[in-house]
Amino acid sequence: MLIYEVVPPKRRPRHETAFHCLVLHGLGDSMAGWMPAAPLFDLPELGWVFANAPDEYYGGYSWFELGERMYPDAAGVHRSRAELEETIDHLLGELAIPSERLFVLGFSQGCLMALELALRGPRVFAGVVAISGWVHGIEDYPAQFGAAAPEQHVLMTHGLLDPMLPIDVVRPQAAALKQLGLDLEWREYRKDHGLDPAMEVGDVRRWLNQRMAGALPKPDPLAT
Repeated sequence: MLIYEVVPPKRRPRHETAFHCLVLHGLGDSMAGWMPAAPLFDLPELGWVFANAPDEYYGGYSWFELGERMYPDAAGVHRSRAELEETIDHLLGELAIPSERLFVLGFSQGCLMALELALRGPRVFAGVVAISGWVHGIEDYPAQFGAAAPEQHVLMTHGLLDPMLPIDVVRPQAAALKQLGLDLEWREYRKDHGLDPAMEVGDVRRWLNQRMAGALPKPDPLAT
């Protein structure tokens, strides 16, 4: 099981059970690298969970090895997805929430892993935010869609100036997933390989808020 840390919501939610967001970092980073980013989203009713990838990598961690042209090692991706599934099983029990109240946010390598969970896994999440990453094995779909894939909601963002993962590579992947029926929203920003605080953070905040609001039970107008 992966090492993770839970940061509870700063403000008690208006509903009984809080939403949480599991954050998956990029290559060479760690859970500590994304902890300072969480307050930027200004969502006091959202709890956060930060996890370390399984492999040590130059002072940080890695989800899988990379070959030429950023091609992921398939065995490493499969192993990390299995460890994430085990970790999420434990986490959902600890938080006493269903997967429908857990968001998954991934950056770069973590983005690829977040999409792996969404596309191949059995759980429906509150939503998946895929930042500056790419899709492993796009040719596998739709044959290898998991049972939950048709019900997932995905926000996928990328930088027009990304030198590590050119947008011309990733944009067609997002378009292909949309053509296959995935509920995927695609957004582009004038940024490189990182998180844009000017526009992207606000868009992610609004999307998370919309997903949380949409998942809440509607008030009964006849209730007294």
